[in-house]
Amino acid sequence: WLFFVYSFLGWVMETVAAALKQKRFVNRGLVNAPLCVIYGIAALAITVFCSELSGFWLFAGGMILSTVIEWPAGHWVKRIYHERWWDYSGHKFNLDGYISLSSSLTWGALGYLTVRWGNSIFVGLFNLIPGLIGTVLIWSMVGILLLDNLASLMLLAGRSGRLDRWEAVNSQIANVTARLAKWIAGRVEKRIHKAYPKAY
Repeated sequence: WLFFVYSFLGWVMETVAAALKQKRFVNRGLVNAPLCVIYGIAALAITVFCSELSGFWLFAGGMILSTVIEWPAGHWVKRIYHERWWDYSGHKFNLDGYISLSSSLTWGALGYLTVRWGNSIFVGLFNLIPGLIGTVLIWSMVGILLLDNLASLMLLAGRSGRLDRWEAVNSQIANVTARLAKWIAGRVEKRIHKAYPKAY
């Protein structure tokens, strides 16, 4: 549950950031679904290994652990998908463009918020969902994520005899994501226009 919540919230953050910076939607998720799974993975790792920490040490633990996850993840994405999905080359104190001091500090702050308040809030909300519905919801999301990744890998490999079906799966998931992102970007743009009308 926490993995999907934080993966989705990470995707929302990236979508809002892209809307603010580029005035358009750029999908920053793993593949097509509205999920940025590195956020989910990092949140789970911090929850498991840093929950007993507090104060500065919680911040430092989240920063170090997330950075250790982000660097190999960047190389893995490049190797599997032949793309760079984030690039900190323009930031000071970066390594291979996959990690930087500023991003690590951000991870530390997010890790602190995750353990200090986020987990208890989201687990409490999940406990409000009836057991069967919660189970169906979780396994549905697992199925969508697996299908999303499988379809993308099949298309990249080009070895399946049913590429048209995999392409259709990819397209359907991407369409849902695009509609949701368009709504988010539109809301952000309206808020900016309302707060800073002279900026447009």
